[in-house]
Amino acid sequence: METLPSDMRKVLNFPDEMEKMLQPPARAYVKNAKAIFRTPADVYEHPDSYSFVLDMPGLDVANIKVKVENGVLHVAGKKKKKKAGEEKEGVKAIRVERRRSRYMRKFTLPQDANPEEVNESYKDGVLTVIVSKRPRQQEPSKPKTVIIPIS
Repeated sequence: METLPSDMRKVLNFPDEMEKMLQPPARAYVKNAKAIFRTPADVYEHPDSYSFVLDMPGLDVANIKVKVENGVLHVAGKKKKKKAGEEKEGVKAIRVERRRSRYMRKFTLPQDANPEEVNESYKDGVLTVIVSKRPRQQEPSKPKTVIIPIS
């Protein structure tokens, strides 16, 4: 019966151990894929903006990064592993399922999005990113072709 906790730990850590065996480029791909699947998102178009709503539970605001680069909105966050000194004295973890985790998504912005006007807010584990639209410019009137019948 003593081996059950250690066996469970081995089973729970198996994906991480397999990931360590991969070469660096493949490891980064697997980490990014896991982070992308872990980050559900909703995207909405409003009359004057676009909003991106992402679930990123358990993160500190300082560990969330939002940037726009080359027309792509990058959102990333990291939940760090607790350090050994952070646990209370005399407290022993029996089961730990909520470990460190990464969140990440990338969105290609529409042509009318204004990358200079990006606002974000984080509340109750939900990140909301608002990207304003550029003001609509009046399209120049197109030349009109008139067919005149010849008699």
